[in-house]
Amino acid sequence: ARIAAPESNQGAALLRRPFSYHDGFRDDGAPDAGLLFICWQADPLRAFTQIQRKLDRGDALSPFLRHEASGLYAVPPAPESGGYVAQPLLEG
Repeated sequence: ARIAAPESNQGAALLRRPFSYHDGFRDDGAPDAGLLFICWQADPLRAFTQIQRKLDRGDALSPFLRHEASGLYAVPPAPESGGYVAQPLLEG
């Protein structure tokens, strides 16, 4: 975790959480199992890309991993009192 600390990444920060799953077996008999990785950050290009590349270089398991999918989602902040979700985004 020290390699991903903001102090080691010019202040870039993200919160990471892995979730392992096992959803039975596929038709070929192989387990349908793996690891989901979720993270939250203010700037994906600055935080995720920079930190993930650094983590990949130091991870001995990287050659054995297979990346299958990605998603990037924007989550607006909580609304102010009397406002609604994403109001500043929608109303400028």
